Amino acid sequence: MSTPPTMDVDATIAGEPALNQGRKSVPGVHARQQHKTNSKVQHKSKRKFVLTFLQTFLLVLALTLSTYSYVQLDSFSAQKGNTGENAYEMLVRTEGRVADSICTEGGAEIYIGNDLNSNGHLDENEVTSSTKVCHGKEGLSGPQGSPGNTIQPPSSRLEIEQLEVGNITCPTGGILILSGIDADGNDQLTQDEIASSEAVCDGLVGSNGTNGLLGNNGIQGEAGSQGAPALVENLQPSPAVCPSGLVLRFGVDDGLGEGMAFDGQLHDDEVRSSLQICSVPLLYGPISDFATGMADGIASSCDAMAWMVEQQRLLTAGANGIDGCELWVSQGFESSTQFLLDINPSGDASPGQYLGLTSVQTPQGERVFFDADDGVNGRQLWVSDATVSGTTRVVENGNSLPITSSTKMVQWGQGVVISATTDALVWSDGVTIASVFSHPSFSASQQQTLDTHSFGITTFATEMLHSNSTHLWFSAKDQNDVEPHLLTLDAEYQSWDLNPSGASQPNAPMLIEGGLVIVAEAQNGRQLVHLSDEGSLNWLTTLQHQGTGNPTTQVAEYLGIHQLGNLLVFDALTSGVDPQVWAHNLSSGSTHILSTAILAPGDWAGGIVHQQRVWFDCVAPGVAHEICSSDGTVNGTRVETDLRAGIASSNILGFVSHGEHLFFLASGQIDGIETGSSLWHLQNGEQPSLAYDPWSGANNDSESGSYGELILTEHHLIFISHDGIRGHEIHAWSHGERTGDWLIWL
Repeated sequence: MSTPPTMDVDATIAGEPALNQGRKSVPGVHARQQHKTNSKVQHKSKRKFVLTFLQTFLLVLALTLSTYSYVQLDSFSAQKGNTGENAYEMLVRTEGRVADSICTEGGAEIYIGNDLNSNGHLDENEVTSSTKVCHGKEGLSGPQGSPGNTIQPPSSRLEIEQLEVGNITCPTGGILILSGIDADGNDQLTQDEIASSEAVCDGLVGSNGTNGLLGNNGIQGEAGSQGAPALVENLQPSPAVCPSGLVLRFGVDDGLGEGMAFDGQLHDDEVRSSLQICSVPLLYGPISDFATGMADGIASSCDAMAWMVEQQRLLTAGANGIDGCELWVSQGFESSTQFLLDINPSGDASPGQYLGLTSVQTPQGERVFFDADDGVNGRQLWVSDATVSGTTRVVENGNSLPITSSTKMVQWGQGVVISATTDALVWSDGVTIASVFSHPSFSASQQQTLDTHSFGITTFATEMLHSNSTHLWFSAKDQNDVEPHLLTLDAEYQSWDLNPSGASQPNAPMLIEGGLVIVAEAQNGRQLVHLSDEGSLNWLTTLQHQGTGNPTTQVAEYLGIHQLGNLLVFDALTSGVDPQVWAHNLSSGSTHILSTAILAPGDWAGGIVHQQRVWFDCVAPGVAHEICSSDGTVNGTRVETDLRAGIASSNILGFVSHGEHLFFLASGQIDGIETGSSLWHLQNGEQPSLAYDPWSGANNDSESGSYGELILTEHHLIFISHDGIRGHEIHAWSHGERTGDWLIWL
């Protein structure tokens, strides 16, 4: 029997404390409170216990996310050995630690080792190192200040120093976590303010595989490959979310995805987990005051916004009362919001009035496309990289792209496609302007073939323009009147004649595997039809008005079409004056109504698929305008909320989904007191809770969502509201504390 393999390399492991370093308790990070306190806290001893327990639980939960126990590293495979062993997987186990002589306020114990028996659990005999993370002691209250003055106690801070490869503490590199009290209030830890330091070293995750056993021919197998190093990376949090904290990313330098193996850098695809800690509550509140005071900086024709993920910028329209409606830029907090460019010095440029603002990854980098009027050339297509010099009208060889209220725009092929006023379908990346049939990815022969296919088309995209990363679906008028067409980045082209006796007028597109489902005109009215990528079609429904027997005329106009497995959920008007919610089964071909009581689905806010249900605004008996949901079955279609008790409407205005969390704008009540239109939160079937009320107080209404839309970013929820001090402006609320993406260490 062979002996278990041992580490051939005596190296530190990520997460292992530096050798010969005295362990010290890490003090808590007590942040200045940045949000209002509703009432005084009583029973301090009870509060201290609850906070300690909560912090311990959250820390254990967050650190558990940083384990690599679920990762099978391809780089551990033995090379060419007849029976060579693979290097064993590294596991991290965390356990809560109650208060004791070492961690007087409790904390967590982190154990690290290799899974020698491959059972997916780090057993006691497999632990090679451990470290403790302790909660800090709650500071004593400061002396009473003089009457009329409030003394702000010094705050605790966490800081990170990068340890380069070759240093004494961590020879393979890593980070040094410093904690202490910022006594002089300069937002930095000086040497005499540091109370504790803890090194987290990069290291080799796996050992070299052992030599293979002797085979029948007596030849020994070759050694297994060396395990890839584990890396820990420290990043600064976005200042729009957390002004004082840290972000730790844990990964393996194994070249996963687009990463580069063994280069000593942690690429995005090599990250296995991350830990985000903030020492203050996450930020929220207004981030603009375009028109100072109670004047509105946002209006119905001046409310377009786009979040730039790569640059972490918000590009937005806004009016300051002097320059008109122009282009502004923000990092997501008020002091960063700045006037970008006066596109129309003589009036309103109104950026995004017709097309909105759309962020696209182009060959030149991330760009935002929008329509604007410069006062000279009329309303045309513009592009911006969030700089003054990079904000220009899209022009090539004197050609530009005029925009009207009927123009449509979608992302496609590292640029945008718009339906131009010259009866053309045009692609642009902000530098080049070309027909979609002359996209730069097409060869000369492909373009020639596509020109033949598109010959005779006179009008483009008057009803439908839809896309994904490779496919462009559009409506166009040819010899068969207005019908759907498909163009792919592989230069494949398809067209359909859905209504031989007239125009099919396609709309309400929804991508499904292998094709598209749309609503189109047939001899029996508006019906659902499935168009496959290969050019075939299949009519799905035969709806008719139950009272008159006439063909249906209103299908998927408000809720649209949403897929839940093999079910399609949509709205249709088949009786009375209000649409109802329906479902079509793609497997059985059956179509049936889901509720005769729930009316006007999606009339105000549309719908969203969240946790295998379609959520939408609705009108229902006894609750008026509220939120309903459906799983595509009759029994699973129901009313979800009654935010304003009884027949008072909640006026649902928008939905976004983040993991198991659903956020929406609506009017509600808390203990019988009206909140006005505010940001609400739903999770796992629990009762909805108020997430953020921009204008709190009895019966105050911030009218959130009256302008613009609800935007979800990786950090924020962004929407337009007013707080009673300024008019309608842009507000941002950091969702990480509610969703558990951040550990808040107070």
